[in-house]
Formats: sequence, C-alpha cells, structure tokens
Amino acid sequence: MLRAALFDLDDTLFDHWRGTQLALAAVREREPAFAVWSVEELETRHRVVLEEWHQLVLHGLASIDAARIGRFAELLAAAGADRAEERAVDVATIYRSQYATSWHPVAGARELLAAVKDAGLRLAIVTNNVIVEQELKLRHCGLDVYVDALVTSEEVGAQKPDPAMFDAALGRLDVDRSEAVMLGDAWHADVAGALAAGVRPVWFNRFGAASPDASVTELASLEPTEHALRVLRAER
Repeated sequence: MLRAALFDLDDTLFDHWRGTQLALAAVREREPAFAVWSVEELETRHRVVLEEWHQLVLHGLASIDAARIGRFAELLAAAGADRAEERAVDVATIYRSQYATSWHPVAGARELLAAVKDAGLRLAIVTNNVIVEQELKLRHCGLDVYVDALVTSEEVGAQKPDPAMFDAALGRLDVDRSEAVMLGDAWHADVAGALAAGVRPVWFNRFGAASPDASVTELASLEPTEHALRVLRAER
C-alpha cells in the first residue's frame, strides 16, 4: 500500500532548466566575452562548471555566492576575457538576479502535490542541495505548504544516489521503503538511487531522453494531474 511520495526538487518540481536558460541569455547579452560561443556552447560549458562548483558547495568548501562568482570567473577565462575574476562579480550578479526572477514550478507541480496530499499520502523532498536555497524555491513557488519533510544532502551528509538520503526521508515520514515511490528527473541520482534504497522509482523524463532501463516507469509530464497521480500510485 502506498503511503508516501518522495520527490526530487530541481527540474522535477522546480524548473531549474528554465531559470538557467533565461539567466544565461541575460549574461550573454551583457557580457561581450561570451559572444565567442554560441548559446548552446555557453549552456554546455556552464552546466559542466556548475556541477563542479556545486560539489564544492555541498562539501562545505565554498558558499553559493562564492561558487557562482568562481564558475563565471572560470568561464570568462576560458572565453579569453581579461580581468576574468574582477568581471565575474558583475556577471554573477546579473545571473543571480535573472535566475531569481525566473523561478517557477514545473507545469503541473503544484497541482500534483495538492493531489498527493488529498490522497492522504505523506510527502518529502529529497534533494542534493543546501537547505536555505531549497526552502526559498519551495516557498517562492508555493510548494512548501504540501511538504512534510525536506531532506537535503547538506543535512544528511550524503548525496543521492546514496541510500542514506532515501532512508532519511523514509524515517522522517515514518514509512517503510515498500510503502513509498520516488519521482525524479536524474537517472543516476533519483532512479538508480531509489532502486538501491529499495524504493519504487518513477523517472520524470520531460525531455524525451532514451531510457537506460525500459522496465522503469516513466512520466513525461506532470499534467494532467489525474494521470500523473495514477502513475505514482501504480494504477492503470
């Protein structure tokens, strides 16, 4: 019997992809050095350095603000800009300002969480990020009112796919692994992690990527709500 639903946050409920696209477009418009790259190449390079600096944040080696400046200093240097570290401060400010004004839930996220709660299920967010940032996103998007537990890698001291993340969420909700489902967009972190923890996964595949394992249930959209809820509840 299903008693709980676990959700990833970034690019599952919170539209990080949209915010990043808009923020990078604003940065590229304001910073001439990035004209050497196409929009697509800037996005690709940014994705790589973002993950590298994000790991430093998660391990307590850099603050979010310092990591943002650091990754743009790295990108500016790679683009051949002079005074890269100095210019990175302004670029990081532009990026954060645009990113923060572009915060939106993924289409259907709010309605799905409401339906999950109406169905009598417990609900936890399981995320590889820091507490303050994820609390801000949940509150800004109006998702916080549905959440029974926010489990972050900062708090647990581990990262998905480590089963410790899922075990922490199950403990907070007081449910067994057989009574929970996990929805997330990242195959390695969310799907493989849930499987390793003995939790049934549903892969949120809104960009139509090829599945590494056809036996895992997929969800391409959180809309319509009724269909998404049936998938989470493993109902036909």
